[in-house]
Amino acid sequence: MSDVVTMRDVVVIGGGCYGTFYAAQLSKALTKGKARFRKVIVVDRDPRCRARLELGEAPERAFVESDWTAYFDAFLGEAAPARPGEPQDYIVPSPLMPHLMCEWVVRRARTRWPARAVAIAPVPGTLGTPYDRAAPAPDHTRYVSFADWICPTHCVEPAVCPAIGRPRTWEMSEAVAELAGRLRGAGEPVSGPALFVCRHHVFGVGTFAVDAVLAGDALVAAAGASGEPASVLIGTVSSCHGRPLPPMTPAERSAILRHARDLFNAGDYWLAHEALETVWRSIIREDEAAVWQGLIQAAAALLHRERGNDHGVEVVGGAALAKLGGPQRPDVEFDTVTFRAQLARALTGEGDPPRLEFRADDRPQPGS
Repeated sequence: MSDVVTMRDVVVIGGGCYGTFYAAQLSKALTKGKARFRKVIVVDRDPRCRARLELGEAPERAFVESDWTAYFDAFLGEAAPARPGEPQDYIVPSPLMPHLMCEWVVRRARTRWPARAVAIAPVPGTLGTPYDRAAPAPDHTRYVSFADWICPTHCVEPAVCPAIGRPRTWEMSEAVAELAGRLRGAGEPVSGPALFVCRHHVFGVGTFAVDAVLAGDALVAAAGASGEPASVLIGTVSSCHGRPLPPMTPAERSAILRHARDLFNAGDYWLAHEALETVWRSIIREDEAAVWQGLIQAAAALLHRERGNDHGVEVVGGAALAKLGGPQRPDVEFDTVTFRAQLARALTGEGDPPRLEFRADDRPQPGS
């Protein structure tokens, strides 16, 4: 059996830190003969996104400047299931993206039935996972995870869990399917589930097939075809998590932030970058996430500065300054206004490296 992964087009959602990593890994897989595909398409509304600046255009890579919602309305609206024997299109999700595929399916349903009420409702029942939270109305997204620990960055969810060193005995898609079965057994008119399952595909890149999204849309169409009230359970999941990676607890966040501060101020920029990224991965709100991405890019720019990479300092440092601009956000514990001013001076060689410090009104208390 061939170990070469064959795809058609691969859509990478977002051209930031994660999208840059995924697009670069796919190019490496292509170069090393581990993957075959027609094109990697990076979708970001920023024409100067990190992936474009660092990777650039290539025969196997294209960039689309677009809002994700508008892009998928066009892309998925024109898509058709792959024919037997033909390679499929795939989507590489971002840990920070909203529930884009569910949103697309809902928009399709509202277009299909303009006179009917189509709404997202809370998911009833329990999955028995250690982490289980629901977003407030009108979102109602259910966030679940079998992990009650912080997972490694870019974990491929192997048979042996790297976080605990023991076999992975859980599978989220099975748990959601069992929940749907229990709901039907209790008399709930639930169809599905329609699951968009992200699996490790090649070189640390997880994907789900476009065909799975189209199948989910078809499932909704079939469930509502009679005109009677119907419910469809929809999820974007991996083996361990269900939409998206779970937010961390306040205590976990505080401990990681103190660790990140200590690493950064000691000049361990790479390790600080990793610690800050752990916090960034847990954030759902895009505007807050951008500030944390700016701090991560600041660490990367200072690492470039140490290594004498002037181009990296200019590109990544400029991106960091842009994301850290504006007033202090109350939901970001670090003093970003002072930090940005120090960073700007340091990147031009006019000052010492910036220090990452908590805001005066948000310093952790001793023992916290």
